[in-house]
Amino acid sequence: MQQRSVEPDLILVGKGVASGYAPLGAVLVSSRVADVFTKGSGAFQHGFTYQAHPVSTAAGNAVLDYIENKNLFARVNSVSKNLRDALVPLASHPNVGEIRGLGLLLGIEFVKNKSTREPFSKEENISEKIRQAALQKNVLTYPSQGCVDGLRGDHILLAPPFILTSGETQLIATALEFALQQVFPSR
Repeated sequence: MQQRSVEPDLILVGKGVASGYAPLGAVLVSSRVADVFTKGSGAFQHGFTYQAHPVSTAAGNAVLDYIENKNLFARVNSVSKNLRDALVPLASHPNVGEIRGLGLLLGIEFVKNKSTREPFSKEENISEKIRQAALQKNVLTYPSQGCVDGLRGDHILLAPPFILTSGETQLIATALEFALQQVFPSR
């Protein structure tokens, strides 16, 4: 939202709020939305099964304190630039269609033909093969298919944490180079 100067009315957050240590989510509202409740009944009546869970709330507070104390958001631009720079050599591979993303959420698309961007067939299961090969080098990726037409089209997602080190960045790049060699040995 900050990258696009968007001011949302509502933001739904989860997972990262407690960094996976405990299940936690939240709904954040703009002052414009909050003012409607304030000027009306003054209350927002709601309830959830996991509402106000003390362990999850404590985990969320600890994570948010750590992010603030370590100024982790300020690291995202430099860390993501380092990761993108490490992935640059992959872009010249004949089966890498595109490397795209924002911040530390990146996607790498795999194509049969780079010039026409022809996708692989679903049956070839390229993104899963890349995942399995990268895993041999201890790197987890999120494989996905169907990004072209609901069936064809392979890509993996990379979603490393804020605390990514330069060594881990190189590990990711090396593992993906290895994966490309394993999946496309003749190229």
